[in-house]
Amino acid sequence: MTEKNTKTTEYKYLKLNELQANTTVNVFGVVKFARPPTKTRGSDFSMVLSIIDPSLHENDQKLKCLLFHREKDKLPFLDVGKIVRLHRLKITQFHGDLQGQSGPGFSWLAFDEDRESPTRPVSSSSNFTFTEADINRVKELREWVASRDDLQQPNKTCFADMVPQQYYDVYCQVLATCVLEENVGFLLRVWDGTKPMNPVREFDISAADLVVDKRQDLLDVAGNLALDVALYDDHYTTGKNIKPGQYIKLNNLHAAKFHSADTRPELSELPMIELVIHRGTAYGRGVHLINNDFVGLKTLKERLEKVSEEVRRTAEITSTSSNEEECRVLEHSRNCASPESDISFSQPSVDLSCYNSSKERFTSQEVEMELSCDLPSQSQSHKSRPHEETDQSDSQMSQTIARCMLQTSTVVLNHPHVQCTKIKDVLTHKVPYKFRILARVLEYFPRFSQPSDICKLYCTECDHLCDVPNNKNIAKDLKISRSSRHINHYFCPECSKDSQCELEYIFMMRFLLSDSTGELVANVWRRDAVTFFQDITPVEMFTESMLCNLVKKGLGAISTPSGPWFECCVKSYRTLSGVRYQIFDTCLV
Repeated sequence: MTEKNTKTTEYKYLKLNELQANTTVNVFGVVKFARPPTKTRGSDFSMVLSIIDPSLHENDQKLKCLLFHREKDKLPFLDVGKIVRLHRLKITQFHGDLQGQSGPGFSWLAFDEDRESPTRPVSSSSNFTFTEADINRVKELREWVASRDDLQQPNKTCFADMVPQQYYDVYCQVLATCVLEENVGFLLRVWDGTKPMNPVREFDISAADLVVDKRQDLLDVAGNLALDVALYDDHYTTGKNIKPGQYIKLNNLHAAKFHSADTRPELSELPMIELVIHRGTAYGRGVHLINNDFVGLKTLKERLEKVSEEVRRTAEITSTSSNEEECRVLEHSRNCASPESDISFSQPSVDLSCYNSSKERFTSQEVEMELSCDLPSQSQSHKSRPHEETDQSDSQMSQTIARCMLQTSTVVLNHPHVQCTKIKDVLTHKVPYKFRILARVLEYFPRFSQPSDICKLYCTECDHLCDVPNNKNIAKDLKISRSSRHINHYFCPECSKDSQCELEYIFMMRFLLSDSTGELVANVWRRDAVTFFQDITPVEMFTESMLCNLVKKGLGAISTPSGPWFECCVKSYRTLSGVRYQIFDTCLV
């Protein structure tokens, strides 16, 4: 790597709040969010990056950047808080927001945020310019990062921080690997020098027919700090390429509650958890191999070395004495990882019970809006069931949950720690309230054959709602306002002619959900529906056939009798017609 410090080109750097669309700029920034590189549908790899600086960070402001390259290793692997320098970043506008993109000549430098670390960067190129002014800028940003707790905490997560039903990003070292089921499930036995407060499910990999690749020397040192992580579906191939001794980062690791006939939760106050990487790559979910010289491994390596040294020292003691008390000391020291580790075992207390803030209150249009779908009313759908049927359904649910992971068609966002509520209790609870539900989808309406079936045109000014024009439904009362990406946009026919309000394309659907205690009709529309469909907008579904097919396939999968479980957040609210339920913070996977 060559560093040019003399007679170099003077680069001009802009603050992030000075950027304008349709320009190419050079910037410094601090990573607020980073999704590791993933394969695109074509031959490239892509990653999503959000950066901030002292000029652009308030009110959740940030600059989102999309970076592409044919080689995965040519894209930066970043954590929250890292500092980046981006050269020749193209600034465009997307949905009214500025967005950065890599283009011709694009390059990057990445720096550790630690104030004590050297300013030597990781680079996308073997040749780069790095001046005294650049060094000073990095130091200034390091001081700024050090003053912000939100830019430091994500990098300190370890297994000891885990509580049930939460998701984590964790660095660790691989001790052993094993195929659980060909092309379906793969096991990584790992450690990071700490252990969760809850008991963790351990797989039996001693069977003769299982092929286990392991580092026995590491397993001996790790002892009861070794933890099993199960990888499923599209993460299977990645897992097979990982070798014992390597360092990895587990992104979006789920500490799921584990239930089986062998577990006895009534005998313990702490539920057993299993560590799972679910299918899909949303939110950067996956397993990523980390180079040994990556600066982000510094804390992990120091912790592992402390544990290893203590194990070696205690082994010398136990070799000359079989004193039982000394053995208990060893067990205690391993669980604590090290006397200096600042591990908190407190479980967060989160209340999702009501809508006290203005953000959480429904607007009048959301309260009054009725979905035009031919589903039975709430009172009709809630039917009483014989006691025997309820027992049988509960047994089936217990058996399903007892599998190595709970196969769900959806992922709950932001509230994974909230306990699931039975539909019977949701229907009888006070209103308004928020719940987390685990159920089956008996049906959804309208049925999907083309995009216009599940989309409407909606006016945000007067709440006017109408069908999207198609070959069968001609737009008689709608006047075209503009055409974009081969799709027509329309003026609202109800608003005054002076205002010329444009109708918004929205999703509008209803799901009939069922568990062993009852049935519930839940609506999803507008922004919550876009979140539900993995940020696919109605306009994108109309214009991109591939996205349309993804939505159609996903809806088809969740409404089959033997389909996966449907896990969702639901909020109740009152309208003039009675109580209604709306899905929120839920994503179809």
